Amino acid sequence: MFARGQPPRPGSCRSLLLLLGLTGLACRSPTTEPASPTPPVDLSAEWNPASPASVDVDADGLARALALADTIPGLESAVIIRRGRLIGERYLGTASAEAVHSIRSVTKGVISLLLGQAIERGVFQGTSERLADTFHPPLPVIEGEAAHITLQDLLTMTSGFEWNENDNPAEYNGWVLAPDQIEYLLARPITSSPGTVWNYNSAAVHLLSAAITSTSGMRTDDFADQFLLGPLGILVRSWELDNRGIPNGGAGLSLRTRDLGKIGQLVLQGGRSGSVQVVPANWVAASTAAQLSTPAGFSSIGALRYGDLWWAGRIGGHGVVLAWGFGGQFILIVSELELVVVTTARWQDLVVAGQGDAILGWIATSILPTVH
Repeated sequence: MFARGQPPRPGSCRSLLLLLGLTGLACRSPTTEPASPTPPVDLSAEWNPASPASVDVDADGLARALALADTIPGLESAVIIRRGRLIGERYLGTASAEAVHSIRSVTKGVISLLLGQAIERGVFQGTSERLADTFHPPLPVIEGEAAHITLQDLLTMTSGFEWNENDNPAEYNGWVLAPDQIEYLLARPITSSPGTVWNYNSAAVHLLSAAITSTSGMRTDDFADQFLLGPLGILVRSWELDNRGIPNGGAGLSLRTRDLGKIGQLVLQGGRSGSVQVVPANWVAASTAAQLSTPAGFSSIGALRYGDLWWAGRIGGHGVVLAWGFGGQFILIVSELELVVVTTARWQDLVVAGQGDAILGWIATSILPTVH
């Protein structure tokens, strides 16, 4: 199934020095972060609930914070995990612990983890591999300037395609409703040299899902089930497909809120589940490290930087790693506090502008102060 040889260590630096506008690019760091003080929990099992007080969280304060969830626009569910223990959750409206939620662009964080696994397993040679070399029939041949795009360019939103998803939601809708999502994007001109300018582009991230499907011999969702979701005990999910039958890598995954917490805890634990290294530790450290400046941010936590399909910033004076989906889908990881907070929210009929900011503000002002 895997035709490639042993991969080099992921995250080697590229000779990229051109920085434009608000964007900046740094080489990937191969170093790992210090291990969590709490031994990695086995994520293949169901969550082991605990009282907040047993993990130094103010129980009354957390109860008040969860009660306030009813007042947060659009919020459907929230899960709080401290030191690998589930200490609180809240489900609103028709949401429930067993229901899957469309997590929108949080899907991108999952794709990043899958890329790390694919490189480790020899599916790809490394992040410097050209996208064009990962596309095999029946996928189209990538020619012209787009042939220079690497996997790393797609991971860091620097592919160079003409695209305006931030200011124009119709950009995404036009792509997802197109007869052929891959051809739709490849027909776009390259307006900046690949690897130089950060520009948020869900369609470009979908090309990574196409690369996994084409080169591994497994569809992306099957690859995920075997190597990532299955080992974490995540057995309930759905994944939207494009018109070629390829799972939407930009925004197509639906998971239970508790299972999103497992993804966050896996990242907090440096890719480990108990004694098993599910995702390479150096990949997790490098992909969640801040590499690029972006114009994105929230009033509650300030400006955000970008890694490899993960966001990085600060919340309550602590460093935070974030997977962020439209409308308030979040996996928020505060390593210093051994804390993971997950939220899902309505996005089909977005309640108010700034809904995501309101959710992060609730986390920053109501949940974080309860953690000691």
